[in-house]
Amino acid sequence: MKKILLAAVLGAALAPQAFAQGRNFEGFSVGVNASSSSVSTEATGTGVSGKFGDGSENFSLQAAYGVSMGGNGVLGLGGTYTLADFNAGNIASGATTVSLKGKDMYSLYVEPGFLVNPSTLVFAKAAYISMKGETSGSGITAGSENFGGLGYGAGVRMSFGKSSFWQFELTQSDYNAKSISGLNLKPSAFNRTIGIGFRF
Repeated sequence: MKKILLAAVLGAALAPQAFAQGRNFEGFSVGVNASSSSVSTEATGTGVSGKFGDGSENFSLQAAYGVSMGGNGVLGLGGTYTLADFNAGNIASGATTVSLKGKDMYSLYVEPGFLVNPSTLVFAKAAYISMKGETSGSGITAGSENFGGLGYGAGVRMSFGKSSFWQFELTQSDYNAKSISGLNLKPSAFNRTIGIGFRF
């Protein structure tokens, strides 16, 4: 009985401290991320049929807001914007070659997290993703279309200093199929991202 009572007292004493440390991940924050993506695009259409891929490295800006969910829970809401073009690969079939690039890429996400120690948050992520896809090549007419889709994944965020943090995440991006220049294109990507941020 004494052991149970002691455990209860310690739990009550430590819970406020863990909750207070959770403030490291609450409020408004901004960050910059570097990502490496393995991209795959399914293509079907006149003269072209198959799957093609590419690797793409990029930087993105991030803005987010963290809200305490009580106990060790933190809910993040935010968005990202990619700073440069996203290479989605190219395919050749006979006299036809097709290249696909993504521009104006952004995401809006929700991020439930759990504080595993005073300075470390693990989180899951679900996002709406969007990009403007542009095709070019020979044997086709260049065109563009807006792609939307879903992203999901998980990561870890660690605070350091008074208001700084670094983060690492693995995510999958699946875009809905769109038709451009007579081709049906469905891109997807597996993303490895590392970043640094600052909380206000």
